[in-house]
Amino acid sequence: MPTSDTLDITPPVGAETACAHCGLPVGPTPVGSGLPFCCTGCAVVYEALHAAGFDETYYRLRDLAPGSGQRAQVSDAALRWAALDTPAFLDEQTSATDDGLRRVALFLDGVHCAACVWLVERLPFERIGVHAARLDLPRARLTLTFDPAQVQLSAVARWLSQFGYHAHPERPGGVQQRSDAEDRLLIRMGICWALAGNVMLLAFALYSGLDMGTDASLATGARWASLALATASMLVGGKLFFQRALASIRVAWRGRDGRRLHIDTPIALGLLVGYGHSAWATVQGTGEVWFDSITVLIAALLTARWLQLRSRRLAGDATDRLLDLLPAMARRVEADGERLLIRVDDLQAGDLIEVPAGEVMPVDGTVAGGTSQLNRAVLTGESLPEPVEPGQMVQAGATNLTAPLLVRVTAAGTETRVGRLLAWIRAQEGQQAEVVLLADRLSGFFVVAVLTLAAVTALLWSLLDPAAVVPNVVALLVISCPCALGMATPLAMAIATGRAARAGIFIKSDAATQQLTTADTLVFDKTGTLTEGTMALVAWEGEAAALAAAAALEAQSNHPIAAALAQHRNTGPRPGSVVGFEALTGCGVQGYVDDQWIQVGRPDWFRETLPDAFRATVRRYVCEGHTPVVVARDGVPAAVLAFGDRLRPEAPTLIQYLQENGYAVHLLSGDHPGVVQRVAAQLGLPVAHAHGGVSPEGKQAHVQAWQAAGRTVALVGDGVNDAAALQAADIGIAVAGGATPSLVAADVFLTQPGVRPVQTLLDGAARAMRVVHRNLGWALGYNLLGAGAAMMGLVTPLVAAVAMPVSSLVVVAASIGQHAFAQPLD
Repeated sequence: MPTSDTLDITPPVGAETACAHCGLPVGPTPVGSGLPFCCTGCAVVYEALHAAGFDETYYRLRDLAPGSGQRAQVSDAALRWAALDTPAFLDEQTSATDDGLRRVALFLDGVHCAACVWLVERLPFERIGVHAARLDLPRARLTLTFDPAQVQLSAVARWLSQFGYHAHPERPGGVQQRSDAEDRLLIRMGICWALAGNVMLLAFALYSGLDMGTDASLATGARWASLALATASMLVGGKLFFQRALASIRVAWRGRDGRRLHIDTPIALGLLVGYGHSAWATVQGTGEVWFDSITVLIAALLTARWLQLRSRRLAGDATDRLLDLLPAMARRVEADGERLLIRVDDLQAGDLIEVPAGEVMPVDGTVAGGTSQLNRAVLTGESLPEPVEPGQMVQAGATNLTAPLLVRVTAAGTETRVGRLLAWIRAQEGQQAEVVLLADRLSGFFVVAVLTLAAVTALLWSLLDPAAVVPNVVALLVISCPCALGMATPLAMAIATGRAARAGIFIKSDAATQQLTTADTLVFDKTGTLTEGTMALVAWEGEAAALAAAAALEAQSNHPIAAALAQHRNTGPRPGSVVGFEALTGCGVQGYVDDQWIQVGRPDWFRETLPDAFRATVRRYVCEGHTPVVVARDGVPAAVLAFGDRLRPEAPTLIQYLQENGYAVHLLSGDHPGVVQRVAAQLGLPVAHAHGGVSPEGKQAHVQAWQAAGRTVALVGDGVNDAAALQAADIGIAVAGGATPSLVAADVFLTQPGVRPVQTLLDGAARAMRVVHRNLGWALGYNLLGAGAAMMGLVTPLVAAVAMPVSSLVVVAASIGQHAFAQPLD
């Protein structure tokens, strides 16, 4: 690429003009008056390179792609962005609006607070062509209304990425339907709360002494106004309960089983009796009215239902993101050598694609050209890079580390190994834990009991005092209305999961929280979970100057060893210039550092010159499960370095805590069994609980075997290789560390680094369930006491109307005051 000094004619700039730095389209509003840039960031980087004199070399190296002439490589992020602009994406996942614009929903990774919402929703003010941006924070779902003639979605994604927000396409399907149902219920709930608030204002006047005797006209007006508002509430919100109650009555009648009556049956009966009696009292101008109780009851129950629906939706939406975590686009190599950017879904077996260094493998296939190193940790759990060469198999999800590869496609999309694992996860997503339906199980007996008590009350008082039948039955149905029972679980769970989210713990469903309290077996993946998941310098012997020289030499490479030495280079002594750098495949790297000939590589490269002391060191590092590397200065070995995956510092303390609290703790990893056993020894685990060399399918089988033995299994992992096991486990916990399918296959996602939050999660779940049990106990006890008092005639409908919300208020107060997930781990 020419620099600003060599460019004589500024080319015409259009929306498709390539950015002078990154090569992506600049869009309709390029930055800069000379060379075109897509954003200020590119312009600043370009000017910095030019001022330092690095521009010519930088762009020459960037544009050089093997076998394709002068052609810029596209970053992995650019591939995802390019997918947003394809005609297929616009046709499949955007919809037209009435004013000729398009609307699209995108998943947005990285959003976490109200400030993120404000920033993302600034899009219409920052990008021409974006007319509206709405971010649903709990779902990380961004809804955009835009004009495709003025702005490309890739430009929007690029703008968002500068703030750390990464946009992914949303998969079509039932997500929108679930969202629409939740939105409709939320609207009903809002309307009913507004109606209840106005009815309560009128009720305060009636309770304060306004009656037919003191001011008949005002009292009559207040009653009729309350009737009108309550009627609207019955039509808007009460209709849902009537429909479900009627349906359950039909089912119970056909099955001749009263336990099949839904909890909405006494609710509907109480609403009908209370509303009917109050309406008749309003028409007659005499008697008590309970419109306030009716409207508040409807609004409170709708709130409980909305919380339940939201919980189910959060559980269902997550798996729609699984396939979006793999590359959506690939570079197919045509017969004439041209690279054509196409969707991965359009690839066929036998196609040839190019996968540059640093990108994720989009398909399963066979290496047809090039040699490189692959990080297969996402598939195998093995953190050490593995060399690949022509003829070897590669799988989708592995990261190409060091050099471009040509890959012959054998499977793409859902036919890949990862795709089959994800298909298994999706097949299991509809299975619900039985414990999440606790209130519904109780409701069958509760409904039968309440209706039976109402019938008994009517019978007794028809014999004792017929005039008291209706007031006492109404009092019974009102005071025993299971509003608190319906709210006990979802409200406590919603508050607990909200507090957990603020602590960096995201729980997918209420069932997950309850299952955590029953787990007796905790299974940990090793790589990236109990260990840091990255190559690091863990030990070394020899000369410090040799280590510094090795760090300087490896800085010229993109090998994982170079990344591991980067921290030492930043903190240790800094040698001078590096000259004559050369990478030798299968051996290492070499070059001059401060006029000294430095070689860094495999121990067998120095087989003839390696001293006995260093040979012993190499053997010791190998026995400890580390990767040894030798550093030679002027042909003489001067140091031996050990690279490995370090254990997280908090891991031993956590394992000890879990074992002291009665959990059976197992280590399950794809690493070599010897390495896994050594890590288990460091953690204080018995050898029998260390399982190494386990494939992704094997992890799933281990979990299912423990379950078959009667164990309740919680699994903690972080990779695609853990995804199937996470789904198979009774509770799956994904730790922070990578955007992999494990993050959405699991029931819990820990955003804080390390495994320290696992203890917070277990303790918080136990506290939350104690609140749920206390709420259920209070609700049932309150209803029993209230029903008994109503049957004895000790509670009038007016007192019942006032007392009925008390149980709900107690549940709300207990739920809000809970300490689940509120206390940080000591």
